[in-house]
Amino acid sequence: MSTLHPLAEIDIEFPPGVYADVRLEKTTDHKITLRDGVLDDVQTQVETGALIRVLKSGRWAYASTTDLNRIDQTLAELAAADNLPPSNVPAGVDRLSIHRESVWIFDDERVDSVPLSDKLSLLRTHAKRLERPSIATWTARWMDQHRDRRFISSRGADVQHDYQECGFILSFAMADGEDSVQERCSEATHRFSELRDAQEAHGESIEVKLDKCERFLASAVAVEAGEATVILSPEAAGIFAHESFGHKSEADFMLGDPAMLEAWKIGTEVGSSILSIVDSGLPLGSGYMPFDDEGQPTGETHLIENGVLKGRLHSALTSSVLGESPTANARAISFRYEPIVRMTTTTISPGKESRASLFAGVRDGYFIETVKHGSGMSTFTIAPGLCWRIRDGEVAEPVRIAVLTGTVFDTLGEIDGLSDEIEVPFLVGGGCGKMEQWPLSVGFGGPYVRVRRMNLA
Repeated sequence: MSTLHPLAEIDIEFPPGVYADVRLEKTTDHKITLRDGVLDDVQTQVETGALIRVLKSGRWAYASTTDLNRIDQTLAELAAADNLPPSNVPAGVDRLSIHRESVWIFDDERVDSVPLSDKLSLLRTHAKRLERPSIATWTARWMDQHRDRRFISSRGADVQHDYQECGFILSFAMADGEDSVQERCSEATHRFSELRDAQEAHGESIEVKLDKCERFLASAVAVEAGEATVILSPEAAGIFAHESFGHKSEADFMLGDPAMLEAWKIGTEVGSSILSIVDSGLPLGSGYMPFDDEGQPTGETHLIENGVLKGRLHSALTSSVLGESPTANARAISFRYEPIVRMTTTTISPGKESRASLFAGVRDGYFIETVKHGSGMSTFTIAPGLCWRIRDGEVAEPVRIAVLTGTVFDTLGEIDGLSDEIEVPFLVGGGCGKMEQWPLSVGFGGPYVRVRRMNLA
């Protein structure tokens, strides 16, 4: 049995007369936490398991197990069970293409073989920068994971791939009387050596962020509620695209909701003519995924193209029910869960303006640099972090904005400028929750985005 890929050696005996598939997974996770200079927690978790699915009389039966020796027996039991009434809803397995392929790209430097002492040393080095008088309390977290995954079906599919990520998050709170700032610095990538080699550059970036937060704490004033022109940073634009539109693109939200299907009909104009949004599992980063959890190769899905709704994200089930093309977006956070429709890396496409010219077009407005959190479907809410006044095209004094709100359609239509380069941050530890499945590794980003009118409070 291969020491690197033991899942590849497992043989499955599928029961006759039904469709069935098995998703195997081996995961190694490490977590280290420092709190205010003290080592608070060190965790190592290694799990191997499988999600088993059988389709019988139009209905799915599921089971998960950590005993890989029971897979064949569990398949037989699910196939023999007769406790579910038949269903006429198409499951969509006829839309699943059959692939046999292995994509191993992290064998050169597996993060699960890097000593914990090296990870702790790197974390301590960056955490020492938080020992400033202005910082009241801080937490430094290291996280890494390595996953080997294999999908096998009774129709002959057999795809295998790996994924890994590693990085740190420095969360801190600054306080000055009743005013406070809660922010974070983070860096992540696929290989530990990349973080080690960039240690000096990352340290300089952290110092710049801390200086900026101190300035914000000392000088920021609250803005008046109302409408204003806003420029979103790539991070803020990515969160906006993910929360306000990305989840609307997950087709399982459309099932059984004719009104939503009509409002979000393919071909509908939903935004500015300069706006395009794409979801793709192909680029390396926290949303990288060569195959989804139904064994389908991922690719680019154009959700909005020049302001017009072009597509949405699908599993086999949703593509079959809605009669649309599959997109390979069936994902689960682990072998304990069935796959549901999820984003991979969702980005706003670049425009034609330089960053400087984009800001030059704003006489009086606001720059949203960081975001604490966001949510949304037909309407959205974004809680900004660091924000700055724009005066005559220049970033000026810091300001406090409690919340940005609006309707998705209206705000997408107010976009009137996009910078010509995009940034896609690497998000260690997962960045998306849906139903009970959290956190899932996704990516989001975009260019600097100028919005003519946005509601501020």
